Amino acid sequence: MVMPEFGRSGRRRPQRQPANLQPNLRDRIVAAALQEFAVVGFEAASVLRIATAAGVHHPHIYYYFRSKEELWREASTRAFAPIFERVGIESPKLLDLGPIEACEHAIRTFTRFSAENPLAALIVTRETLNPGSRLDWLTEHLLAPLHQIMVPLLEHGMAVGLIRPIPIPHFMQAMVGAVVSFFNSGAALRPLYDIDPLAPDSIERHVDFIADLLIEGIKARPA
Repeated sequence: MVMPEFGRSGRRRPQRQPANLQPNLRDRIVAAALQEFAVVGFEAASVLRIATAAGVHHPHIYYYFRSKEELWREASTRAFAPIFERVGIESPKLLDLGPIEACEHAIRTFTRFSAENPLAALIVTRETLNPGSRLDWLTEHLLAPLHQIMVPLLEHGMAVGLIRPIPIPHFMQAMVGAVVSFFNSGAALRPLYDIDPLAPDSIERHVDFIADLLIEGIKARPA
C-alpha cells in the first residue's frame, strides 16, 4: 500500500484502522511528537523518528493524523493541557482572593507548570523564531486564553488602586521570560552555579523568588 506523505496538499481517502492497534498507540505517537517538535522544531522534525520513538510502524501515524501539521497541533495542545487543567481546578479560588493575592497565586501556578512542562515553552520558542500560521494558531488557541487569565487580575488591581499603573504587555513578557528561561537553561546553570533548575528545591526557590519579585514590583506605592 502506498501511504500519503505529510506536507502534500489534497485530501486523503479514509483508511480502515487495523483491529490490532493498541489502545494507547495514539498517546504514544503524540508524546513522541511533542518531544520531537520541541527539540528540533516543525520543519526539521521527522515523522519517521517520531514513529520510531513511539515504537510504531511509520504508516500507523496516518491512521490518526492527516498531516504533519495536524500532529503538531495535537502535540502542542498536549504540551499546554496541564496548565488548562490546573486553571480549571484553581480558577474558583481566585474569586475569593484580593487582586494582589490572586495575581500571586496565578504567578506561582504558571511557574510550577513551566517547571513541570518545559517542552511547552520550547514549542512556542521554535515558532516565535519562524513566525507564521503555526504561531498564529498557538496564539489564538493556547497563548491568548492563558494571557486572559492574568490580564483581568492586573486590570482589576489597578482599577482599585492596589496595583500601580504598569504596562501589561511588558509585565507579561517579563514574567514569562524570567520563568521559562530559568527552567530551560540547565546546560548553562549547572557549570555556572552547580545547580539543577529542575531539581525540586530549585523549582520551589524559583517559584518563591519570581512571585516575591513580581508582586513587590507591581504593588501600589504610598504617595
